[in-house]
Amino acid sequence: MRIYATVNDRTARRSFREQKHRKRPLTVLDHTLPAFGFTVTADDDTRTYFVRVVRKLGAANIALGKTTETTADEARAKAVAEIEAAQVEREAGPPMRDFAEEFIRRRAHRWKPSTRKSNLHLLKRYILPPLGGLRVAEMTRADVRRWFDSLSGTPGVANRTLPVLSAMMTAAELWDVRPQGSNPCRNMRRYRTAPRERFLSADELKRLGFVLDHAEDRQAAAAIRLLLFTGARSSEIAGLRWDQIRDTRAVLPDSKTGPKTIQLPAPARAVLASLPRDGAFVFPNRKGDGPMADLAKRWLKLRTLAGLGDVRIHDTRHTYASHAVMGGLDLYTVGRLLGHADTGSTERYAHLADGHFREAAGRISGIVGGALAGDRKREADHGE
Repeated sequence: MRIYATVNDRTARRSFREQKHRKRPLTVLDHTLPAFGFTVTADDDTRTYFVRVVRKLGAANIALGKTTETTADEARAKAVAEIEAAQVEREAGPPMRDFAEEFIRRRAHRWKPSTRKSNLHLLKRYILPPLGGLRVAEMTRADVRRWFDSLSGTPGVANRTLPVLSAMMTAAELWDVRPQGSNPCRNMRRYRTAPRERFLSADELKRLGFVLDHAEDRQAAAAIRLLLFTGARSSEIAGLRWDQIRDTRAVLPDSKTGPKTIQLPAPARAVLASLPRDGAFVFPNRKGDGPMADLAKRWLKLRTLAGLGDVRIHDTRHTYASHAVMGGLDLYTVGRLLGHADTGSTERYAHLADGHFREAAGRISGIVGGALAGDRKREADHGE
């Protein structure tokens, strides 16, 4: 319910007949400054000053303090300041820190949990501290270049953060906060970083196999075997459900690149057959009410026992792909097995196929050379 009154300290303390039998907060608005007022909760009579402002990205209520802690004059002064700041923002556009809140509110629900966690970290750690005070509409390519250069010491972080900033600028264009086609991040060249292509050799796999055979942590050992047998991402195996398994396949309704089918060869099915079916998840957490959440941490102990201190859990996926390519499997098929959304992600393994290609080229040239020699021999015999 909403009523109008002169908002002062006396009004903030008075009882309201309208408060009786209410299920919603009562809103008291000021006669002379209608955007300013206070709310009265229905359950415990808590009273809080607020002001409603209209910004570039929409209207919002701003809390100014409880009536027991702030005087009406102090709250009114804050309200006027917020109204004036909102007017400036409508004319010049919001600062990055305010725009980031709106960006997260509108977009974060579309991101996968891991993407949401990563993007929020990059925003709070690397984007907002240096850029939060800049107006979104006034950010230039020079501003972005200086910011990007400041991250040159951590090129990998810089390369991951730039797309987040670029997505914010694209959203700013869509929401008419920046002119269309003005994204200052467009065509920015990223830092060159050497791709990490660590995979386990046959000897290393033998050492790891021994550790997995004798590991006390049987659940983690089984999960690592599945990673090596399928090339799946660790999150896909850790979160695997029994109802997603269809004989020789695991059908995931969602993954990093969308719906995905994981092939389950005989060794993978043998691992699954050895596991108890105590709940919905193949690898449940210790309480049994959700998926295993600490596989990467448990991998650290297993890799140490195997003498593989530099091997990340994601390198099990590289191992699967690398041995597939070195075994003669074509890149297209490997990409399909891994669930890559584009061929560029698979081409990092192309150099591993050089030996296979050289062997194939040798066979082909031998066939052609033999045919050529055979033709000449037949011609010579015919001439005699």
